[in-house]
Amino acid sequence: MAWVAVTKQGREFISMCKPIRVTDEDNYYGWKDTFTEISLCSGSIKKLIGRELSWSDEPVELK
Repeated sequence: MAWVAVTKQGREFISMCKPIRVTDEDNYYGWKDTFTEISLCSGSIKKLIGRELSWSDEPVELK
């Protein structure tokens, strides 16, 4: 399945596997182990899951 999440900068993306949050300053986007990551247009996550996500939210698996 695919996962959706939001970066520290507010960019929405979809990933093949569950992203792992990284809080160190060396990681610009805040996630690792995304393998293939595709940026989404703003508002796409809300259309897919029915609610908005932010950086503080956990990734959501699409079923």
